[in-house]
Amino acid sequence: MLRLSSEVEIQGSKTWIFHELASCSIIEDVATLTDTCELLLPKKVKWEGAEGFSLPIKRGDKIIVKLGYDDNLKTRFVGYIRTIDNKNPVKILCEDGMFLLKTTQTKKKGYKNTTLKQVITDLLEGTGIQVQLVDEDIELRHYRILKDTVAEELNEMKSTYGLRAYFRTVNDVSKLYVGLGYPFDDRRNESFIYGKNLISEDFVYRIAEDVKIKVKAISIDSKNKRFELEVGDKDGEVYTIFHDNLTPEGLRLFAESELKRFKTTGFKGSFETFGEPFVSKCDITRVEASDNNKGNFLNKKVETSSGMNGFRQKIEIGQPLKVE
Repeated sequence: MLRLSSEVEIQGSKTWIFHELASCSIIEDVATLTDTCELLLPKKVKWEGAEGFSLPIKRGDKIIVKLGYDDNLKTRFVGYIRTIDNKNPVKILCEDGMFLLKTTQTKKKGYKNTTLKQVITDLLEGTGIQVQLVDEDIELRHYRILKDTVAEELNEMKSTYGLRAYFRTVNDVSKLYVGLGYPFDDRRNESFIYGKNLISEDFVYRIAEDVKIKVKAISIDSKNKRFELEVGDKDGEVYTIFHDNLTPEGLRLFAESELKRFKTTGFKGSFETFGEPFVSKCDITRVEASDNNKGNFLNKKVETSSGMNGFRQKIEIGQPLKVE
């Protein structure tokens, strides 16, 4: 029988490492700026050198969480402590690298003609945070940094251009990704088969004609004039796309072609599996469901839990890559 293993490292005034957890819950999602981790420590935890009932850890301390079976540990979360509930047992709430960007002040600045790469470089200057652009450099043309913090500015980019910003942990390093789609680097490819390692499923199979999707398309031309239009179903799931320097007619053609790409036959939903094989958001998942439908999908959201109820992953599938 497999044995649950864990390692939590907290880097503050000193480095603390412990190998026991009452429970751990991690949520990562490409649709949100921030991934979170909630840790519940065992009731009997002794902090060497701590005085009285005060805890030697604090908000902002760096934290690394590794989980696995039989001491085969893999990094599942890298971030910072947001809050500590020092009741017994101690509960620690953490956020990924976006925690730092929520308090990093921006330098208000205007650009006459700029690119996404330049704006992100300026926003992250001095933070030491590694960044990866998902798409080829996107022209933003006239742009102004107006928000107070970097996280707020990234959220404004999402609202204005449909750009996603989120952290991924690759080779134990937390890196900020910014772009319109899913990244293509460092993606795991794992298979989950019903009756083997797919414990339960919550899928809905849909044919393309029944899929309701609304595409919101945005373009800014060389004179910094903004065009925005919508195609598809009014009550459909919204996909935001951006393409610079298109006429309104060209933007509509682009939006309609993307609508056809998004309207695919296949299933949508989530499933539960064991803690291994380990997957994260943006990885590729092959699913063989109970009704024999099969397909390859990009992971949109992964919820990982470890504790008294075992080691589990709940995976919400996103964009289909191949449907059989």
